[in-house]
Amino acid sequence: MAVAAIVCGPGGVDGVTYAQVGGQQIGCGTDSQGNALFLQVSTLSSDAPVEGGAGVGLEIGGAVFGVLAVAWSVRVIRDFINNSGGEA
Repeated sequence: MAVAAIVCGPGGVDGVTYAQVGGQQIGCGTDSQGNALFLQVSTLSSDAPVEGGAGVGLEIGGAVFGVLAVAWSVRVIRDFINNSGGEA
């Protein structure tokens, strides 16, 4: 199953399908260096992962796991202090 999406990207790239109105590319802003960006039609024709997606997924998953680990550690320390660590 092919999935099409409209994305914003640089102009003048070979092999890219640009959205057009009246034969003109549709602008969607500029990048941080002032280069014009245009609407592109991106089509995913297979279930293969998007290039770079696995690395980003691991980074985000690692960050979420780290936050959960810190929250769990704070809770365990708090419960220890409240239940037995603070008593004489």
